[in-house]
Amino acid sequence: MKTVFFFLVLFCFTLIAKAQDDYTAQIEKLRTEKNGELKSKKSSPLQKKDRKAFDQLNYFPIDKAWDKEVEIALVENGDTIDIMTSSGKAKQFYVFGKITFYHEGTPESLNAYKRIWPEGYESDYPPSLFIPFKDHTSGEETYGGGRYMDIDVPSESGLISLDFNLCYNPYCAYGDGFSCPLPPEANDLDFEVVAGEKNYGEH
Repeated sequence: MKTVFFFLVLFCFTLIAKAQDDYTAQIEKLRTEKNGELKSKKSSPLQKKDRKAFDQLNYFPIDKAWDKEVEIALVENGDTIDIMTSSGKAKQFYVFGKITFYHEGTPESLNAYKRIWPEGYESDYPPSLFIPFKDHTSGEETYGGGRYMDIDVPSESGLISLDFNLCYNPYCAYGDGFSCPLPPEANDLDFEVVAGEKNYGEH
């Protein structure tokens, strides 16, 4: 009986380890693809001299614990807001959902925004929700203007995955000439998010 129990425990640990390996490999693949984009003359936001010197982006270690299960409550007729950008101009969004979760036992929240495009404009990208945020690493280990996350648009309120390992820098972190939304105060997190992309300037 003890032998059967031992092998069941071993089997469970093997499955968990494989799932972790698969998850890590998936994140690493995305990071490799982004490095390729920044090296590409066609898609890179980097200036020519920076692109030629570029090797790879700097990230925190991949940690599955930062792939959090969170609650999103969809907002009916959410407030339309102007989010200021790094260029001093505003871009219009509306609050589509309110995200709540716990970090080390403390309740935290983030707003998920949907972009209001100018009349007649059609985006090349599939619909998504935009989550800009700052945390206690901003301006230190990470870009001072905050970082971004994107999630699929949920059809209803409920539990979703919010993976901080996927948070990324705005183009403004890589050079001048961009107009990047600055995270609203409502999305200031009162802890360190030691996950995702670090400051490009550390290279």
